[in-house]
Amino acid sequence: MGRAVSKPVSANDVARHLGLETLTDDVPITSISPVDQAIAGALCFAKSGAWAEKAQADAVVIVAAEHAGLVKGHALVSATPRLDFARALSFIESVAGYEWSQAEPVIHPTAVIGQNVVLGKGVVIGEGARILHNVVIQDEVVIGARSIIKSCAVVGEDGFGFERDVDGKALRLPHLGRVIIEEDVEIGSLTTVCRGTLGDTWIRRGAKIDDHVHIAHNVEVGEDAFVIACAEISGGVRIGGQAWVAPNASVLNQLKIGEKAVVGLGAVVVRNVEDKSIVAGNPAKHIRHVE
Repeated sequence: MGRAVSKPVSANDVARHLGLETLTDDVPITSISPVDQAIAGALCFAKSGAWAEKAQADAVVIVAAEHAGLVKGHALVSATPRLDFARALSFIESVAGYEWSQAEPVIHPTAVIGQNVVLGKGVVIGEGARILHNVVIQDEVVIGARSIIKSCAVVGEDGFGFERDVDGKALRLPHLGRVIIEEDVEIGSLTTVCRGTLGDTWIRRGAKIDDHVHIAHNVEVGEDAFVIACAEISGGVRIGGQAWVAPNASVLNQLKIGEKAVVGLGAVVVRNVEDKSIVAGNPAKHIRHVE
């Protein structure tokens, strides 16, 4: 899935703005996408050689010189691919913009909406869902049937995505993904669930997220998993089905927590956790397997 650009932007205009070598055959950029979902006309970036190979032909990939030969589509060679990608997104936003839903929220007749709830454009709220008081739900968030969003939660705001430029100044990476919450999910009070940067943040069916939890961009919480009070789940983490993340645990970005795994109280997780593994401590270490 990607975010469409409101009008096509020349790849060579982007290259010139970034100070990169232009393409021999210019192509229009029509969407922004993760590299593994990039199709013709999509702009993406590759952080490694393995990622450079994932884009389909006719995608435009901002990539380091040593990985440019692995790109099937069009390579814009950069010494700092992620920074230049962030700069490219800001440039495209300024000259063309991105397509966001302008539709009014769709709320099932059986859903319950509390007081002072803010609903963005394109929000969909399913059958029997309950949105309690003072909740903020931003654009294009989808909430499944019978799910509960407790008071003062914030769902769908931008995550903490920045890249430093050559002067050390922070450049915000626009967040173009969504938040998808499936059926029978509970999101606790004062919990934040951030929208994805490119792909979506996804809370699977039956997952329960406690109060005061932070779910960063592009996280996936598996079916019937529990994430308990004050836990912090960094960007791109995958939590398996029926896993348990205990209070005050922190999980480093891009890691995987296996199915039915248990992350102990206050654990600091810095490496992947196997299925049915119990980990605890700082840094978290394997204790034993779930019986």
